[in-house]
Amino acid sequence: MWKEANNIDEQALDVKKAQEFINKQEIMSNILQMSQSEAEALGVSRSRFQGMKKRIKENGDLNLNTPAVKRLIPS
Repeated sequence: MWKEANNIDEQALDVKKAQEFINKQEIMSNILQMSQSEAEALGVSRSRFQGMKKRIKENGDLNLNTPAVKRLIPS
């Protein structure tokens, strides 16, 4: 007895878009260098922007998948 699901080698790959490689260190550096007024012009509040900068400085890390961070990353 052979299941169709086991025929993985016969299934087409579902690749539709190129992979994006993100330089996280560069993004965090750009955020640290960005002015408050630039961040506010992109729709990020003062407190949220200051919180991002604090996390980068204290933890050396930042979640790139939050809506506020995505606003600051050029597309």
